[in-house]
Amino acid sequence: MKILLVRNDGIGDALACAPLVAALHAAGHTLGAVLGPGNAQIFARDAFAHVHVLERIPWPDHGSTPTTRRTALAEARAIGYDVALIASEEIDAYTFARDAGIKKRVGFINGWEKPLKSMRVRTLLTRALVREASAWRARDHEAAILFALGEGLHVEPRPTRDVMRLRRVILDGPVECNGCVVLQVSRKHAHFGLSEAAYAALARELMRSGHSVLFLGDEPALTQSVAHAAGMVAASNLDTATWKARIAGARAVVTPDSGAAHVAGFTGVPCVDCFVPHSATVRDIARWRPWTSPARAHVLDPTRDADALAQRLAADVRAVLPPRCMAVA
Repeated sequence: MKILLVRNDGIGDALACAPLVAALHAAGHTLGAVLGPGNAQIFARDAFAHVHVLERIPWPDHGSTPTTRRTALAEARAIGYDVALIASEEIDAYTFARDAGIKKRVGFINGWEKPLKSMRVRTLLTRALVREASAWRARDHEAAILFALGEGLHVEPRPTRDVMRLRRVILDGPVECNGCVVLQVSRKHAHFGLSEAAYAALARELMRSGHSVLFLGDEPALTQSVAHAAGMVAASNLDTATWKARIAGARAVVTPDSGAAHVAGFTGVPCVDCFVPHSATVRDIARWRPWTSPARAHVLDPTRDADALAQRLAADVRAVLPPRCMAVA
């Protein structure tokens, strides 16, 4: 059977589909995926027979650009998918599956939490699953929620936690064990204390404990600035495959970024995952925590200075070690 997975969202959002993809592969299906420019290479090259790339219109608008939508629709129609599994909250994802002429379409509605949207989406589906719209109500991990889309298409009762199976979905082959603690640099939580100074202080703290440190990040100037402050050089301008391999070959990862956390989580690398404090933080941790690997969820405290935060995060790293650096995919 030819199955199309529609997940035109972020890297972490896409990776949450990994157990579902593994189960569908094991069942012998031919898979395609609708992904975005930012996550089109986040899976292994052979995870999907076809990848259709939709470029999203920048927020606050919704939908995808007309040119990429026309191209992706033409590709999908030519392939003739039997089933679409729509792992998205965007209306555009549901209309895409309909417009591609896919007769069986499975996706999510939010019931009485969003009644008008649910009514509209329900008309676009042949089977609808109800999921919580509010972070307050979310109880399950995103991987388990998305796994439900494949019911009846495979025989696995629950999403796999077999690291080797998941690594094959994400990595192109064996990766080199670099022996480093990876710091994924991002400015997204700077206002909550995870500043450039905190990253640099954490690197120094880890190096004093005998760890090698590797800085990664999707903003080269920021990553290099942090590395320079710590007296090091960053690995910047990496393509997606190399970035994944650096994380999958690490001793541990510290990150505020769900993409890096999910690469670590699905490849078995110990992870310290940083979250911001708010009313639904506990639910966020339950939904987005690393899937298979030893992990600590660190809720940031904006009242701590850089050195105090560095000491706390270094303690979290020690708590998830010692890891086995897995060099086989």
